Amino acid sequence: MKANFFKATILALVTIFTISCSKDDDSSSTETGGGSTTTNTWVKLTATTSSGVVKPNYIIMMFDQPVTSTSALPPIKKQVTTDANGLAYFDLNSMITSTTPTTYYFEAFVSNGSGGYIWKSVTHYQTNLAKGTMATSSIIVN
Repeated sequence: MKANFFKATILALVTIFTISCSKDDDSSSTETGGGSTTTNTWVKLTATTSSGVVKPNYIIMMFDQPVTSTSALPPIKKQVTTDANGLAYFDLNSMITSTTPTTYYFEAFVSNGSGGYIWKSVTHYQTNLAKGTMATSSIIVN
């Protein structure tokens, strides 16, 4: 009887010790983060037709100047190809580091097969981005 009580006590102590250590591990990971927090900055755009059909393999480009049909493309800041769901995810954590908002313009294109692009945007998404901005929208394309 004493042997069973001793085994149960040892088992309970090991269990309590294991649980308390795992709780300590969780809190220490927060401490080792140095108190720094990650500020996410991103834009998610879906290329879709006016009737709601999503468009995979469209190239969404980001500019710091408006795009016009009467002049050459401004410098491309970043570009992302839409996935099977028509979604283009722009991870801008390393690019947008200022807390001062700056206007950016997004347009949709497809490749013309010879190194150029065909402009497909019907609507033209623009937004003010600063560190910590998270934006979700759509670009209507043809």
